[in-house]
Amino acid sequence: MSPQKVVILNGAKNEDDDLTSPFSLLNNVLVDGAFDVQSFHLKEIKLAHCTGCFGCWIKTPGICVARDKGREIIQSIIGCDVVILFTPVTFGGYSSPLKIIVDRFIPLISPFFGNYHGETHHDPRYPRYPRWVGIGVQRHPDTAEAELFKTLVGRNAINFHAPTFAADVMNIDDDHEAMTQKLQGLLSRKDPKPVDNVASFFPKVDMRSLVDTREGTRHALLLIGSPKLTQRSTSAILGEHVLEILRTAGWTTNLYHLKASLNREKGKTELCSAVDRADLVILAFPLYIDALPHLVTRALEVIATHNNTLTDKKNQQIFTIINNGFPEYDHNALALAICHGFAEQSGFSWAGSLAMGAGEALGRGQELTQPKREGPPVKHVIKALDMAGAALAKGNTVPFETQRLISKTPIPLASFGIWRWMFKKIGKNFWIQKASEKGVSKDRLYAKPYAD
Repeated sequence: MSPQKVVILNGAKNEDDDLTSPFSLLNNVLVDGAFDVQSFHLKEIKLAHCTGCFGCWIKTPGICVARDKGREIIQSIIGCDVVILFTPVTFGGYSSPLKIIVDRFIPLISPFFGNYHGETHHDPRYPRYPRWVGIGVQRHPDTAEAELFKTLVGRNAINFHAPTFAADVMNIDDDHEAMTQKLQGLLSRKDPKPVDNVASFFPKVDMRSLVDTREGTRHALLLIGSPKLTQRSTSAILGEHVLEILRTAGWTTNLYHLKASLNREKGKTELCSAVDRADLVILAFPLYIDALPHLVTRALEVIATHNNTLTDKKNQQIFTIINNGFPEYDHNALALAICHGFAEQSGFSWAGSLAMGAGEALGRGQELTQPKREGPPVKHVIKALDMAGAALAKGNTVPFETQRLISKTPIPLASFGIWRWMFKKIGKNFWIQKASEKGVSKDRLYAKPYAD
């Protein structure tokens, strides 16, 4: 019998020299177990981030349109028995070097939807997928953060139809024997897939005032985390709606599109300067693989590093708006928990959040108040954003009622079951139509380019 093939995705950043030892221990455990190991040290590989173009579904089905080493990595993953995600735990999630390749995994699944574990997920593209293993490393023990990380790995395993998964977190100060035993256990352990407890990760909000006692005009900054820069994104539409309410209430406002320039010193300085001027930061982004898109992850890393060097940090608030491509809004829970972890570690006061399902189906690149809009009604979305904006303008946290509103079924009098059935049917027709516009037949949408 040939040895099992293992692919390791090493998400250590340039400054993570202290992760060298636990990574070496992992390699030793795999060598002792006679595994066939292939490692990708992601910080050394230049990869394009996912731009949300969906070309890997409708233009070159099953293959990312970016012609870089990401294609080789994806092919190795679908051909292996076990994929191991190795990363410093970053606000409860993955590091930006790891997230950039995880976001590129969507060619491995189908654009069409199905019901799995009682939830909406994408159908599998391949008949076989590797086992999913996550290994996080913490510098300071944090049980809640570790639980969030392990749940994220499990949610990824569900979305990518992994037959089994296991995840655990080590502390950088653990002795080598303890680390080795934990790593050995991970290789054989089968953790239960997290389905029932996801909503419990939604951050709790205290209903209270967050107004800064200093006088003067208050300033709000909208960080748009959608990678779509050539067209209006749902994230921009949602965030700008709240920004306009603040502007009407007398706030000064600014918006900043997150870009790949974050990886250069000039881009980091521009972002941090914009954040420093803000009393309120509004972060709006789409869900990417159960968590934050790569650029948002990178932005939060940069801001956290900067804020932790400040000796006189002013009182700042953060409010988060997230939308996903499934009808269920609670797919967003882990991403919001990661944002909340960032806020706690970076000195921001949590002003609340809004989590919306079916983002693109409802947004469609159209202004929310645009006459004769196409698609389902969005009056509930507008009302929720208006309530959130009014609360923030007064310096208050956003009430939970806004979340209840934005998560309502958009079709009047329709049950969620009917809405989910409609969503999947409309979605299937949408992808077939978009592929046809690219000259791609429906049959080609099921292509399995890495099947061999």
